[in-house]
Amino acid sequence: MRVALVYLNNDTCSVSRGPGYIASVVLSAGHALKFFDTAYICLERVRAEVTSGEYDILLISASSLFYTEATTLAAAVKQTSDIPILLGGIHATIIQGEILNECPDIDYICIGEGEGFIVDFLESMASGGMVKSIDNLGYRDDDGTAQVNPIRPCTDLKTLPPFRFDLFRPESIVNGYPKPGFCYVYATRGCPYNCSYCCNGCNLALYKRSYLRTQNIDTIIAELLFLKKTYPVELFYFGDEMILFNERFVTDLFRRIKTEVDVDVGCMVRVETITPAIVALFQETGCRYVGMGIECGDEAFRRKFLNRHMTNGQIIDAFRMLRAIPGMILTSYNMRGFPVAYDTELTRKTTALNARCGVNIVQTSLFYPFRGTKLYDYCIDNDLIDPVKLAHVHANHQDYFTESVLRPISGTGTLC
Repeated sequence: MRVALVYLNNDTCSVSRGPGYIASVVLSAGHALKFFDTAYICLERVRAEVTSGEYDILLISASSLFYTEATTLAAAVKQTSDIPILLGGIHATIIQGEILNECPDIDYICIGEGEGFIVDFLESMASGGMVKSIDNLGYRDDDGTAQVNPIRPCTDLKTLPPFRFDLFRPESIVNGYPKPGFCYVYATRGCPYNCSYCCNGCNLALYKRSYLRTQNIDTIIAELLFLKKTYPVELFYFGDEMILFNERFVTDLFRRIKTEVDVDVGCMVRVETITPAIVALFQETGCRYVGMGIECGDEAFRRKFLNRHMTNGQIIDAFRMLRAIPGMILTSYNMRGFPVAYDTELTRKTTALNARCGVNIVQTSLFYPFRGTKLYDYCIDNDLIDPVKLAHVHANHQDYFTESVLRPISGTGTLC
């Protein structure tokens, strides 16, 4: 089939493994594919090309922040074309059949991970088979009622084809922030935690503990060697949500990178996973960049409101141990703009905790109420989301670093 895949994106430093792997398996299955990254092409140009008659199906990958843009694109395409449209991404997984009720221009949705699904779906479409029987599919039955099929097991990462980096621009693959030659890579999928502001809980509900998986180390090494040869990489940053969930795996991986690739590495971790053994491994293997979430400096608020149960002492100790590694750069991830009246006091405590941790880079985002999370429900129950602000954020392609979507909050507030 002739496939158009649109990755809705506003970050020129972004290589998304979600739509990237969908594109990789589509090409590996023998289909023709055109990949549109909207960080570099406007929606009007996408619409014009998609409706040219050169494609058999339109796939759209959208996070929650880009759902409005996805529906806008679908509506524009359907004005002049009857091309089938399938929407995938975390928002489709969270909302499921509601999308088909909300947006008549979207014909199908993919729920959950899509690599195995999309191969079966395209094969069935091409052969005129029973598309509506495929697991992970959301569709409308003959009377227009939204239906959702059962979910297949999550993807075996070891079966995936090589990732098609050539679909992305070089400046998206290797960029200068937070340091020159910074290249995002991945070795695992999944996270066992269920923070109240994070959509990960939806995936855990679908897949349970099987959601935590590793790739084949030989495959990872081959990918890193390719990237080192092709691009000006100076540090491979593993942006996995939970790369340290399997200590034996990460030990073998980092040691092989040191001996076979010889490029420094970095990773995102949870403070609870930092032990003397991990610190020794990082020092041995050239791990020189670590990002860890603090989120909020108030321990009681963090535990009860965010469902993050590390103590301030654990946070301070984790950063202290890592600071002992020569050349280590430490980034902390933080939030402000929580849906409580005492957010200013929380921000003051977060600033103070960062100072005690000796962080090199402080990244601070604004709280955003993602559908499917506990804090979204809290905001809905208390009428805290301003629809005008929400529409403005989406219409202007902003993200959770730019503008809050909450109403002004007065009173003393209570923990949910």
